[in-house]
Amino acid sequence: MNRLKIVFSLVFVLVFPKLLAQPLIKYSNGNPEYSIQWDKQFAQINNLTPEIEINDKWVSVKEFKNIRWEKKEGTRLSEGNNYNGKVAYLYLICENHHMISNFTIIFELMEGRPYLVMNSSLKASEKFKLGGIKLFNSAQENIVLPGNSKDWMIFTESASAPHTGGLMYPYQLNTKKAKEGTYSKAHTGVWLSMLVNDKKNCAFSFASIASELWPNNFKWELPVKDDFNKLKVSARSGAIFEKEKIWVPAGNTITTDAFLVGYWENQRPTNVLLETGKIMGENVRKGKPMRFPEAGWSSWHSYDRKITEKSFLTSADFINTNLKDYGWKTIQIDGGWWTEPGLYSVNDVTFPHGIRYLSDYVNKLGLDFGLHVSPLRTNPKDPITSKHPDWILKPINNKKIAKGDDEMATTVGTVYVDGSHPEVPAFSSARYQQIVEGYRPSFMKWDHTYGGLEEGVRFDSTMTFMQAHNKTIRAIRNALPDDLIVTRSMGYVFGALECYDAIRIGNDINHPGYKSEAEPFTNITYGKTLGTIEEERVEKGLIRFARAVSQNYYIHKNIAIVDPDAFFVSPQYTIDEAKCHMTLEAIMGGLFFFGDKVESLPAERLELLKNRDIIAVNKLGVHAVPLDLFSGVDIPTIWKLETKDRLIITIFNWLDKDLSKTYNLKTDFELNNSKYNLTELWTKKNFKIESNKLTLEQPAHTVKIIEFVKK
Repeated sequence: MNRLKIVFSLVFVLVFPKLLAQPLIKYSNGNPEYSIQWDKQFAQINNLTPEIEINDKWVSVKEFKNIRWEKKEGTRLSEGNNYNGKVAYLYLICENHHMISNFTIIFELMEGRPYLVMNSSLKASEKFKLGGIKLFNSAQENIVLPGNSKDWMIFTESASAPHTGGLMYPYQLNTKKAKEGTYSKAHTGVWLSMLVNDKKNCAFSFASIASELWPNNFKWELPVKDDFNKLKVSARSGAIFEKEKIWVPAGNTITTDAFLVGYWENQRPTNVLLETGKIMGENVRKGKPMRFPEAGWSSWHSYDRKITEKSFLTSADFINTNLKDYGWKTIQIDGGWWTEPGLYSVNDVTFPHGIRYLSDYVNKLGLDFGLHVSPLRTNPKDPITSKHPDWILKPINNKKIAKGDDEMATTVGTVYVDGSHPEVPAFSSARYQQIVEGYRPSFMKWDHTYGGLEEGVRFDSTMTFMQAHNKTIRAIRNALPDDLIVTRSMGYVFGALECYDAIRIGNDINHPGYKSEAEPFTNITYGKTLGTIEEERVEKGLIRFARAVSQNYYIHKNIAIVDPDAFFVSPQYTIDEAKCHMTLEAIMGGLFFFGDKVESLPAERLELLKNRDIIAVNKLGVHAVPLDLFSGVDIPTIWKLETKDRLIITIFNWLDKDLSKTYNLKTDFELNNSKYNLTELWTKKNFKIESNKLTLEQPAHTVKIIEFVKK
């Protein structure tokens, strides 16, 4: 008993006072089980035991012969952040397993910081197959929620499409009836997951701050018998779909990526998400700058693979004559300039003068030239696939694409290089260096990087998909000019992020007629809202797009510049719906590209692209925060954009019915002052505040973007 008291005393010394402000690690020596506690009555994660998947079997670290806890000095796991207190470390050291000589978990604690940082390392004593590491796990529930479970919401970056994310209430986790003695179907978040209570202004946050080995996954489950106030959460480093394994030779050491576990109170969860994004970015980017391409036009959404030299130059000429003076200065050619997807020989039938001709032409107009490539993709017709078959990735989940699946047309027939092969990074970097030197783009869109991130059978069986991906991507980027702007489309949130200026945060949005049997991708329709997050959602149109991008504000300028895909003002929308789409992308403050066949736009549609006030909002470079993201609405309706000099509140009516609503400036807009002049930026109409309230009449499918100027 005296020994246990000494241990707990040590913990208190380590973590300092103010238990509500920073986590406490509770443990007993000789036992690997531990708990994380901020508040004895409320914020706790209990009874956590690490596990390792060894030769296809999950093994508890309780099977190690020697287990001890130590306070030790060590290398700081997390980079600089807003917390500047004293740093302390706890080490859980597990030794002498017949396969692993040492397994160590490191806990980094900082005075005044509401989160801890965790990672681990293991050293093999014999060669074994590693399938993942659970830094914390519990056989039963480890979070008990106070109050009503309906007040709590889980936010995750989705495993199937990590750039879109998902929101759910705890009781919705039980999507299939739980069987007696088992947990419900699990829901896994990749890179980032949060448990939030918007009414009580508190949030648990779990987030990766590195991406070099495997992704960190955070899994949520409900206990049996539908007890929705009890949850099980586990944190795991491993393949997303849990199929890829790697071999660890005897004597080799594996280090997992660090992640944070935090609890914030007396803060809106929307602010906690933003703070988490800042911490992630500081650690992952390590000071690498992010740059914007100028606002512009992409060929894909109007021409897809049917783009030709004539149509591209016609669009460039039109934009130069009609839109350049309004800030539209980038002309980007997308897929279709090549002969085959993944085969970068120029189609000399549709591009008789070559791609350098397009680049020079655009530059002479005073515009910037953008080029689409897929740096990890190739084609079976490429000579390297027959000459070097060992360079090609053999995916475990090799999906067959249905005939007529237009959405995935650019993927049909392609294969992906295996970045683990020692010759692939050098070859790939030389290939894309040649493309850049030859075609002189100022901006490149790198697409389909997810193909190189598939779980597979790799040439080097000791490398994970993340390690292989990062090695090749970094080799390519390091071979290219520093001033080249590079964006990434259709990939996971993390992975060699310092190589990119911007990343896609939302799903594809394409012109009518595209279809996919695998997934109902967005097209240029409005879609249909159902009102609350509890109801089944309609996954199409602008509605799906708005939902997908709403929660990604935490990424902007922290992890990367956001790229929401192109917007449209075409007649497939009403004028008001077109304003909704353009406004939504303007208030993201990131890449600002439209995809319409611009030369055929009706005059009133073209005028939308000439609205200097909306364009200026985007140029502020600030992502608006969706204030009601965690309030239970299906899609956030109130967005707040604030800089030192400007305050803009945007209100969407996504519903199919007209609304008359009164907003409280303090509770709805988070404003303490009521002395403002209000101007709507599309119409120039002025509004009045009465008794700290604003009443708006808002038709269906409309937006009001209102600037608040202090009197």
